[in-house]
Amino acid sequence: MGSAWAILVGNRSPVSASVTDVALLALFAPYCGGLTREQDLRSALQTLLAGEFQGVRPREGMDGHAFQLSWEGGPAPLEIATCQLVLPGTIVQPYRFELVTHQLVVWFMDCSIGEAGNRDLPDAFWTWLLIGTDLEGGDT
Repeated sequence: MGSAWAILVGNRSPVSASVTDVALLALFAPYCGGLTREQDLRSALQTLLAGEFQGVRPREGMDGHAFQLSWEGGPAPLEIATCQLVLPGTIVQPYRFELVTHQLVVWFMDCSIGEAGNRDLPDAFWTWLLIGTDLEGGDT
């Protein structure tokens, strides 16, 4: 059997965007807090489908660090998304990592918008990335 994404949008006749949105919402809701934050989940799923998140990580008293997060695969909640984090304007090599897609969607749901209108991923993402611990305090 193919992936959930192939089932939803594979080699079939075009499916309307609203049907695909409803199907994705149904797939991800159990892993992302149910429908209590439906609008955040819908927005996060649109970000997931875009394949890229650009933002700025603020720093106290200084300009923030611009970043670009992109990913491939993982169109279903338990599938693995292969991600790449790039810090434009630096000589730092892109950082690559993998995680289950629903965790990425939860972080998109929790993203913030700063004073200058820049988006940022939540502290939980940066903690996981830098320290390597999950939200429950265990090792990843």
